[in-house]
Amino acid sequence: MNYRYFILIAVIASTLSACHLNLNNHDGNGNGTPQDTTIFKNASADLPAGLSNNTVKAKAVDLDNDGDLDLALAIEYQSNKILFNNGDGSFTDGSSGLPVQKFDTRDLNVADFDGDGAPDLFFVSNQNESSELYLNQGKGTFTDLSQRIPVTGNFTSCESWDINGDGNTDIMIGLNGQNIILINNGNAYFANETPDRIPTKFDNTNDITFGDITGEGLSDIVIANTDNNRAYLNIGSGYFKDDTANRIPFIQAIEETQDVNLADVDQDGDLDLYFGNSGFQSGSNAQDRLLINDGSGYFSDKTSDRLPNLTTDTFDADFGDLDGDGDLDLVVGNYNGGVRVLINNGSGFFSDQSSKWVPNNFNPHVNDLEIADYNGDGLLDIYIAVQDGADQLLIQK
Repeated sequence: MNYRYFILIAVIASTLSACHLNLNNHDGNGNGTPQDTTIFKNASADLPAGLSNNTVKAKAVDLDNDGDLDLALAIEYQSNKILFNNGDGSFTDGSSGLPVQKFDTRDLNVADFDGDGAPDLFFVSNQNESSELYLNQGKGTFTDLSQRIPVTGNFTSCESWDINGDGNTDIMIGLNGQNIILINNGNAYFANETPDRIPTKFDNTNDITFGDITGEGLSDIVIANTDNNRAYLNIGSGYFKDDTANRIPFIQAIEETQDVNLADVDQDGDLDLYFGNSGFQSGSNAQDRLLINDGSGYFSDKTSDRLPNLTTDTFDADFGDLDGDGDLDLVVGNYNGGVRVLINNGSGFFSDQSSKWVPNNFNPHVNDLEIADYNGDGLLDIYIAVQDGADQLLIQK
């Protein structure tokens, strides 16, 4: 064989081998980027097909009592879904146990409403549609008892806890108008006790959370609104007063808050406050806010000292110890695309380490995040509920 042809063939073979290696290093999304070396890997292929468009909320809970974490999904204008965990962080669609409803669903809670030890499901919808209450009959099969919810409205959010201290799980519903308190009699029958328990305020509520912010042993309420976030103090037995003006520092711009969290970020034994903000309205301040508790439920705005710039329309932010160092880190989901990972230095100061944690070119439009250990390896993973696209799953390697 001619020596020059031999050299040419060798060069071609080497080039093809290099191309093969390069192809193997592409991510699985067809975007031609090299394989990620980040801590999270994109494991969305382990989700069932059909999870496309408009999942608004996700909750992780063991619905079928098999020891792993399943997922309940609230989906706007589509039937809500249940995903059963196969035990390894891959999921099977188990939604056949739920009625087929196609409401303007906005939120869900998972709680034991009837006291039988099994987690039940509660969904709220907008457009004055019926809320959905499904009681778990065991192994993830459900009975529709939605007729027990005595109210309808333009509901946007919900939260469940024992509001009046009687041992039963109650419900608070947020909406565009007067928020609602439903008290559980213990058997998942609910009474509307709103006028007696919370102040009359007509807000545009996006999220609700609860916790003991004053250190007095009672669960207080913090409400995230399109404007005028509120702090309601529990004055005993689940009756509340508005003490916002004394508790939450005022800012001049519109605070268009989509998400609220209480978490002890500085490890001093009290609950601090995180507002996830967006900037859709003219004059609104899209910067997320971190407020530090003085131990008695009075908050100071420490955003500029403790948070990086976060102005890409946060729709959800969740805390969890991602790196296993004993403090609470933060994952921020942006409606305008992407997930950011902020690592806590142990004292409540956060640095953006997204490039270390999140795969390259990972930019879903995030409605909600759910941090949990889905594959049972002791590390926290992230389920991402996505607007205008398929839901995503990030697993720690």
